[in-house]
Amino acid sequence: MDDDQVEQELRNFAGSRTLADELKRNLEKLRDYGGDSPLAEMARGVLEGRMTLREVTRSAAFAVPLSAAMDRFGEYDAQLSEEQRAQMLRQAEERLAHGE
Repeated sequence: MDDDQVEQELRNFAGSRTLADELKRNLEKLRDYGGDSPLAEMARGVLEGRMTLREVTRSAAFAVPLSAAMDRFGEYDAQLSEEQRAQMLRQAEERLAHGE
């Protein structure tokens, strides 16, 4: 799969160009800063066109690391105050609104 096909895959999966761009940025962060973790390998595979996000969601190999990452996020989120959570939401909405 070439870069254009990867971009189209992300857009189809995310449902909009803005969300696809955000998804791509997050995958790039996972790829660049995830070391040799399974999630970094998954991000590399998607960004290089070796696998689709739909394949990732059906893969038992990524179910455990994705679940563990979601658990860590849940723990992080539970420690935030309502004000901190609202600020994060505002920042995300601004980033999506401006396509940053």
